[in-house]
Amino acid sequence: MRTIQKDLEGTLHTTLTAFGRAILDTPWFGKEREAVSYYAFGFLVKACAPGTILYNPGQLAIEGRIPGTRSHFKKQVCKDLVIWPAPGANCWDGPNKAVHAPLAIIEWKADSDAFFQDDIEKMKEYTTAYPELLGIVVTFNAKKKTVLRAARVLNGVVEEGWLEVR
Repeated sequence: MRTIQKDLEGTLHTTLTAFGRAILDTPWFGKEREAVSYYAFGFLVKACAPGTILYNPGQLAIEGRIPGTRSHFKKQVCKDLVIWPAPGANCWDGPNKAVHAPLAIIEWKADSDAFFQDDIEKMKEYTTAYPELLGIVVTFNAKKKTVLRAARVLNGVVEEGWLEVR
């Protein structure tokens, strides 16, 4: 599974870098939801390719539900952008059973140069509970045109310097 994570990491790094250039080097402005949609449909969908881990746009879910973890009072929670192993896959194993974890979660925050520590802590928790899960935490400042940063989280270990576009 490690090769799959590396392939997905490479795709996310490349597409987030291109997205960062697009929002920082142009007059584009938007908040979190606009950025998630623009990234998903303008960059990530274009990276879908047969024979790769990301082979179909149907693997993407905006505001996708995932199983909650110990710190959640809900049995399932929504995440900004979720990547599933197959088109149409989701967390459900029945009408009220959220049990399946995605390949990756990408959590976003707008108008900030710094990571939100709550997002980092939650991602550490998810990736510890689901060791095959790749977590990415993105923050960007389209208002000031200063930076897009992304932290990678695997098995509860955070790499805050994983991506920085200025």
